[in-house]
Amino acid sequence: MRLAGYQTIAGIIRERIASGVYNPGAKIPSIREFAVEFQCNKLTVHRAFELLKQEGLIENRVGSGSYVRFPEQIIGPSAIFDFRSDYLDPSLFPYDKIQTIFNQLFDDKKALALAPSPAEGDPGLIGALSRYYYLPADQMMIISGAQQGLDLVAKVFGTKISEALLFEDPTYPGAISLFKARHFVPLKEDGPDLKYLKDKLQASIRLFYTMPTVHNPTGMAYSLKKKKAISRLAKAYDFYIIEDDCFSEFKNSSTPRFIDLCPDHTIYIKSLSQITVSGIRLGLMVVPKKLYTSFLQAKFSSDIASFGLMQRCMCEFIQQGFLQKHLDTVCSKLNQRRNRLQKVIEDIRHLTWALGQAGYSLWIKSSLPMPVDPVPWSRGEEFSFTPQARSYFRLAFMHMDDDLFERGLDYLKQFLSHPHP
Repeated sequence: MRLAGYQTIAGIIRERIASGVYNPGAKIPSIREFAVEFQCNKLTVHRAFELLKQEGLIENRVGSGSYVRFPEQIIGPSAIFDFRSDYLDPSLFPYDKIQTIFNQLFDDKKALALAPSPAEGDPGLIGALSRYYYLPADQMMIISGAQQGLDLVAKVFGTKISEALLFEDPTYPGAISLFKARHFVPLKEDGPDLKYLKDKLQASIRLFYTMPTVHNPTGMAYSLKKKKAISRLAKAYDFYIIEDDCFSEFKNSSTPRFIDLCPDHTIYIKSLSQITVSGIRLGLMVVPKKLYTSFLQAKFSSDIASFGLMQRCMCEFIQQGFLQKHLDTVCSKLNQRRNRLQKVIEDIRHLTWALGQAGYSLWIKSSLPMPVDPVPWSRGEEFSFTPQARSYFRLAFMHMDDDLFERGLDYLKQFLSHPHP
């Protein structure tokens, strides 16, 4: 059959991208190959390619061909009630305690309160975090949040890291965008599919990015059996586990971390911004001893040092017991809001979710087609390239104040109760 219209050709390619025939980062057939398939001239296919480029679906790489673009991470609210952000409502943070600590630092240290910290971080904060999280101080460095930690991994392991890195499916969109993710292993209820993982390790995989305690977006946790099995594989195949510890503070579990089970093969990252307030751009990173110098040099070349005053402030905040009190308050509020949100979802028959989810959000499945934009949540396809992901969405519920949350629940009831085309 002759398919000469360039818009028709563009529509078919667009559908193949949406259905996962051509995944992000994949090379698509050439203009010549499509011209043969659609029985048209090459100029017609060229016009279809230009249309898809304008839509941001494909990109041309000189001398290589055309590739499916990675989707840009969506930032900011998509509706008046925003259930997207997985940061905390700033009003939950005890700003008065930080204010007192700031004033005391300036009284005690004068101008020295503004002095820079070493590239690896303020020694006092490193010591406080080492004690609080039971981590080795001599392998730790302070970073400007988890995203910088991932960026340092990319710098240390080189330009072809997208081919060497394995991801969970689904996974954190920021990691997908940064690393141009190509290789995935599907998740089961207790962790990755080990058979699939072993098959992937036969290739040149050097790193495995994982959120094993409170996974984003699913909220699930790895079983100890899976953690031990993956730790053995890391040693046998000599790859590194990037353990992104998002919200373990809100998961009642004594299960060892990867950093405990196989420290020589684990790069551990934690954001303090997500458990305190987003404006505190601090986090920590623990790396194997043989990689420490490489990571420290990469960090020094990036920003020399994170903000020294904020590091000293956070050190006092932890040592004076304010962090634990803050986390207790957040945990109580989190449980209340999760219960309220779950009751709303329970009354909507086409929605289901897995029990035992933790963290600041709910990962929900819909048996009906999802509504078109704008929607007040994060779509499943932001976390996965598989067609099945389009049946899921993530509702985050901790970044708004109590009044907005309650009004947002009423909005969700109305929005979700009516089928959408």
